[in-house]
Amino acid sequence: MSDLLYGVSAYPDADAGLMKEAGIEWVRLDFPFPFKEKAGGEPSEDYLRAREEARRQQEKGLKVMGVTPLHGIGIFRPDADGVMRMQWESFAPDWMGQPGTPRFNESYRKTCAFMGGDLRGTVRMWQVSNEQDIVQFAGPLSPRQACGFILSGAQGLKESDPFLTVGTNTAGSPLAYYLYGRLFAGPLRILDYCGVDGYYGTWAPGGPNAWGPRIAELFEMVQVKILVNEWGYASAGGLMTAEESASGAHVCQHKKWRYAWGEGHTPQGQGDFVREAFRSFLPHRDKLLGVFFYRWEDQESCWQCGAPDCPAETAWGLVDLQSRPKPSYHAFKKGVALLG
Repeated sequence: MSDLLYGVSAYPDADAGLMKEAGIEWVRLDFPFPFKEKAGGEPSEDYLRAREEARRQQEKGLKVMGVTPLHGIGIFRPDADGVMRMQWESFAPDWMGQPGTPRFNESYRKTCAFMGGDLRGTVRMWQVSNEQDIVQFAGPLSPRQACGFILSGAQGLKESDPFLTVGTNTAGSPLAYYLYGRLFAGPLRILDYCGVDGYYGTWAPGGPNAWGPRIAELFEMVQVKILVNEWGYASAGGLMTAEESASGAHVCQHKKWRYAWGEGHTPQGQGDFVREAFRSFLPHRDKLLGVFFYRWEDQESCWQCGAPDCPAETAWGLVDLQSRPKPSYHAFKKGVALLG
């Protein structure tokens, strides 16, 4: 067993045996808010289902990294003119108060403290919320408020069990560097790892060789182990024209990517990307906590816009919709062996 952590985001019925053959031992699981009416109240049905799923994954021999509740998410829907625009959907229960306020942060601390204790022995590692450096997940929170939100959740988890591994992730936007400064250089240094997400060649320019310099830069900055929290390369989707790209429209608008790498967004192109990314990880192995690929399987429709033919969220898997391994699966397996 490697000292590095290898994980994926996956559906409940994912083939654990096939995962473990590739060296994947961890699954990342989102948890909803556990209470509807008050902290310590009756657990919600959604939370109980997520808790049961975590226990089933554990029974299959997988380890669970939990994601604490998101306070909302931005989804893309067409306006009256057919232009895709982001709409904020709040998940926060009314009893918690307004996000960004001391009341909300205290409620979130209590919520995370409950979850850390309730899931003790099942969830060993936590990611506090998700990508609070971009508006799609931060919503109305300013960067300063987002840091308070993250630290409140981390405090709650550590209060429940100081031996939990706790961190957070960023999408790698320019605002991420503000978060790194407040979270890792501030007076309350309770995060065990620095998570970073990156989709070079798909959501962002560049290619797999961008990972090595990125890991080195972050480790020098924060001085804790780096978790490549989300990474991957889409195996489907065409490329925008120069005119379409210049419009600034979201991928869901044109159902095409703004960026590509190698032979483009094909299954073989995805496999090549995974192979080269592991080669970029290798010189910085000592700085890594692990790598969590996004994601295990392809999806039938895009969660951002709902369309089945939108590449934004449909073709990221190491296996296809029928759970058949893609070239990226075999590249991932070889990559785990490369890192030892």
